[in-house]
Amino acid sequence: MLVDAGNSRLKWSELDAVGAISAQQAQAYADRPALAAFIDLLDAYPAVGRITLVHVLTHLFEQSVQEACQERGISLHVVRSAESAYGIISGYQNPASLGADRFVGLVAAHHMAGRKACIVVDCGTAVTIDAVEKDGRHLGGLILPGLQLSADALIARAQNRLSLSFEHPTIFADGTARAIGGGCLFGLVGAIEGICKRMQHAMSTPPLRVLTGGDAEHLRPWLPGGCVVQPDLLMRGLRHITEQQTCTSC
Repeated sequence: MLVDAGNSRLKWSELDAVGAISAQQAQAYADRPALAAFIDLLDAYPAVGRITLVHVLTHLFEQSVQEACQERGISLHVVRSAESAYGIISGYQNPASLGADRFVGLVAAHHMAGRKACIVVDCGTAVTIDAVEKDGRHLGGLILPGLQLSADALIARAQNRLSLSFEHPTIFADGTARAIGGGCLFGLVGAIEGICKRMQHAMSTPPLRVLTGGDAEHLRPWLPGGCVVQPDLLMRGLRHITEQQTCTSC
């Protein structure tokens, strides 16, 4: 099984013996701890014998997951960022500080793009934008607030006196709620497009833009053409890593 434990939800896919992955499923944590959601997942799939996990949570979460898997006889492989692995050469001065989810997304996009240059835009709680050259060199990337996070910050600043709406966004909003929702959406779209253009100008060849994350489908209609939406990008990266790990251990 392939599992991605993000900031706000747990995502997973099943991986069969021939390398095919099932449709990605997701469960929001809501008010529950992420560990509780992971334990529920283990209980729902009692026959699972191996898990490849990527997460952005704490060391305590990882330690608890390891203990839970050990109790059930499950082989667990936790993916971490590396200086050079799976075709990616990290662009970070301290490669271990690159989020493991970003690293897996780079692995997936580079593999999916046929080893062509690519820009990976992950639209989750935060938006991350990373560039990879065709030889697998990660040039680095940027992190900015995601759609809901931007709106929440604005509303909190107004001491919750404001509301918002992302429905039917227009550049000429006719009410405060739609003005906030549209402003956050078009502001994020403009930031993504501007950053991608700047990155592209600095890259050796025109990159493929890969869009993923919970807000990818919501943002896609407002972004110029040329983006490939891949909702299960991290599952594809985890599959590739699992296959490589399996070959290494053979």
